[in-house]
Amino acid sequence: MKLVIRTVLFHILCILIFASFYYYFNDHFKSQIKEEFTFLDSFFLSTTIQAGVGISDIYPISFYGKIIMIIQQFIMIMTNVFTLYIFNL
Repeated sequence: MKLVIRTVLFHILCILIFASFYYYFNDHFKSQIKEEFTFLDSFFLSTTIQAGVGISDIYPISFYGKIIMIIQQFIMIMTNVFTLYIFNL
């Protein structure tokens, strides 16, 4: 049970950290719907990426924006792989 709680807290922490990155580097991202980029928009983007959905109206328009998204996707994938591995021991 402790492992499940730690995993959930890790995902929430990743969502908040990357939402802050997306908000801070908002000039590297573009929204299809509106011009202004709020923290709620960056939180939504981070949550969809961390959940593995990946569908959002915000997309990267620069090299650095793509790198930030790739890092979050890699962390999400590796966390899920290691969690499945540990539960199957």
